[in-house]
Amino acid sequence: MQRIRHCQRVNALDPISLTEELVAFDTISCNTNRAMCDRIVSLLEPLGGVVRLQAQADAPEQVNLIARFGPEGAGGLALAGHTDTVPFDDSMRATNVPSREGAKLYGRGTCDMKGAIAAMLDATARIEHSRLKKPLWLLFTFQEEIGCLGAKHLVRAAPVPVEHCIIGEPTGLRPVTRHKGYVTAILKFHGRPCHSSDPDAGASAIHAASRAVDALVSLGEQWKAASAGQGSDLLPPWTTLNVGLFQGGAARNVVPEHAQLSLEIRPMPGLDSKQLLGEAEAVAREAAKSVRGVTLEFHVDDVDTPLDTPEDAEIVRWLIEATGNAASTVPFYTEGPTFQAMGASPCVCGPGEIAQAHRVDEWVELDALMAASDLYRDAISEFCT
Repeated sequence: MQRIRHCQRVNALDPISLTEELVAFDTISCNTNRAMCDRIVSLLEPLGGVVRLQAQADAPEQVNLIARFGPEGAGGLALAGHTDTVPFDDSMRATNVPSREGAKLYGRGTCDMKGAIAAMLDATARIEHSRLKKPLWLLFTFQEEIGCLGAKHLVRAAPVPVEHCIIGEPTGLRPVTRHKGYVTAILKFHGRPCHSSDPDAGASAIHAASRAVDALVSLGEQWKAASAGQGSDLLPPWTTLNVGLFQGGAARNVVPEHAQLSLEIRPMPGLDSKQLLGEAEAVAREAAKSVRGVTLEFHVDDVDTPLDTPEDAEIVRWLIEATGNAASTVPFYTEGPTFQAMGASPCVCGPGEIAQAHRVDEWVELDALMAASDLYRDAISEFCT
């Protein structure tokens, strides 16, 4: 049960209308988010915020928005979210043309997660900024959906010395403290091509890759068995392994020279991601050796650590009390570990449910947006005044 109280709405921006306005910006990850961030700047600067846009040198069309209210220095609270969305097309209900129906707002990004950003902006507008004794940060990032690229750039190039962080991914306003990591690798197998009528004259990259898949699947089963009986509220309660892409070959009458696998590992909190990658590489190399003449390149693509915020962290204890919801877990990845690497204590807590996101009819409840704004406003009062 949520114990969110509805505060007096002074200087409000209206999170529902603002969500509609933000959804109208087409910020699919491959598109620029600058126009949307420019609009947010125009809302924040009149409130007295110190606002800047941080772009990558090689991709100036993608920007992070970093805003501070209150004094300089360490501590305080960050409200964080990403500005990009997954793709959509005109055959869907969830496009960049939002629509209300009853108690729901439909549109791409309503749930994941422009609604949360609108609630954060509304909460910021409703605070008397002269009362801020610690800094309030707003951190709105680019390209979260394709690897948390904006958050990683922010932490590398302009980390902020914030103590507490709320990330507004859709959790039904339940405080989330734990989720698995996300590790990816590309395996490239190089063989020797020849006419398929005499296969022994060549070396099949696909045969080697197929044996590597079998070895990797077996390794995943070993990891699953090793987790048996340990108990966890993460679902499934073990480190998962998936070979999601298998490419190779040039023609059916040619022994294939090349093959490629895409590997994904989702490590449980507390496990060493690099060790897991080492185990995966070892079994893949051993399998590849069984096909004479084939070599393997193992390229690590991403190593994103799990989220594991202690439940006795101040931000978590406050969110549990404020929402009336126990700490929980989610099966998806967030920017939480990236901000944790910056020194912040992160907790994921936002309006809507993940089952409502990434759908052809993505939606969020209107009441959830209002409740989120009230929660974020109370968090600002708690940690910044």
